[in-house]
Amino acid sequence: MTVIFVIASNILQKQREAERGWESSRPDPDEERPRPARQRERERKQAKAEKARRRKNHPAIESALLALGSKDTNFSRVLFEDFLYALYAEVQAARGKGTLDALGSYLAEGAIAAYSPYPASEVRDVVIGAMRFEAVVAQSEPVRRIELVVGFEVNYTEVSADGEPQSYWISEKWRLVRDPDVKSRPPEKTKLFGCPNCGAPQDKAIGAKCPYCGVVASTGEHDWTVFSIDIEAREPRGPMLTGTTEEVGTDLPTVVAPDMKSKWSALKKKDPELRWSSWKSRVEAIFQAFHEGWSSQNLAIVRPYLSDNLFQSQRYWIDTYRNQKLRNITEDARIVSIDLARVLSDTYYDAVTVRVFASCRDFTLDEDDKVVAGSKTKERVYSEYWTLLRGAERRGAPRVDPVCPNCGAPNAEINMSGACTHCSAHVTAGEFDWVLSRIEQDEVYRG
Repeated sequence: MTVIFVIASNILQKQREAERGWESSRPDPDEERPRPARQRERERKQAKAEKARRRKNHPAIESALLALGSKDTNFSRVLFEDFLYALYAEVQAARGKGTLDALGSYLAEGAIAAYSPYPASEVRDVVIGAMRFEAVVAQSEPVRRIELVVGFEVNYTEVSADGEPQSYWISEKWRLVRDPDVKSRPPEKTKLFGCPNCGAPQDKAIGAKCPYCGVVASTGEHDWTVFSIDIEAREPRGPMLTGTTEEVGTDLPTVVAPDMKSKWSALKKKDPELRWSSWKSRVEAIFQAFHEGWSSQNLAIVRPYLSDNLFQSQRYWIDTYRNQKLRNITEDARIVSIDLARVLSDTYYDAVTVRVFASCRDFTLDEDDKVVAGSKTKERVYSEYWTLLRGAERRGAPRVDPVCPNCGAPNAEINMSGACTHCSAHVTAGEFDWVLSRIEQDEVYRG
């Protein structure tokens, strides 16, 4: 009887399959059973691979734009970083004024909402200590766009409604998007935040809609849009000037870009007068002027060699030391060695990053010349990543003599805005020679 039952069941099963046919949508009882764990894992990996195919991570924005076949051939990392510095400062100023909605073309609603728990009547002394690109994604489906995650470490001062100032240390993560074919801003428009479509001022904007051209521009279709902000840390403390901080990362290997050698060779081919020995001499001249100006709290000494952003940052720290009646001294500062780390070239700028290994005796004095941090006798050995830039059209050996690179007037003729008072030429954006634009610590530099 058992054999007959099995045969009958098989015949009945085949009849049912024939009745359903291959096109039937009725579920097969076998398919309703839970899938084996191995099959589920295989499908999960396939789905992950498909998602990765559509959203590929890249080491740099340039490579992401290339991968998407972008028409934005004028993208400049130097200018883009200036844009981010300026936008961050603009956002904080608007937060203090209660006018964040006027930046609706650059901030999505979710990004604006991230600051709602932190009202202030004024935000001032904004100093970005570190800015790094943490992720660069080229998304091809369902829409082509660049996604970028930027990390900020910032000090700023908030003034409460009753007029009391409070300094904060902040760690934020911004997520930005942009259509890959949008044309990047030229240098003269880097720090302007009008309508990204028509350029009109946004003081009368209603959210992301321009009152002049009517375009809604908060989707990355006309410029970079910050679609979310994560405030990861916010500590009510001012700059700590009297503590002793141990060096971190000095013993780590230098982070060298894979294309560093080929890019440096291309730069030398473009400018045959550019030699490593003379370029290092320029770095050493800037280093000495920097430490002299820092220790004497006289930034006029180093002003001709610093980009505008870096100068503003250094001026903030000098003012902070002065306000606390302190002086930080770096005696016998000297460069031990210099490693070439990265070379970038675009339409507007050439930028070279080096790792500077140096030593000095680093100590802080109070108003009575008492040592309150560091040591007058112990040598401090450290390293930093320095990025210098120069206009892409400039040629010639780097200069080390302390004069205006345009007219030859003494560096003392360079005012705090970076212009020569003798010939009126602006010299601190790399228009004539290499200037220092960024200083990054070992533990935060990622190339």
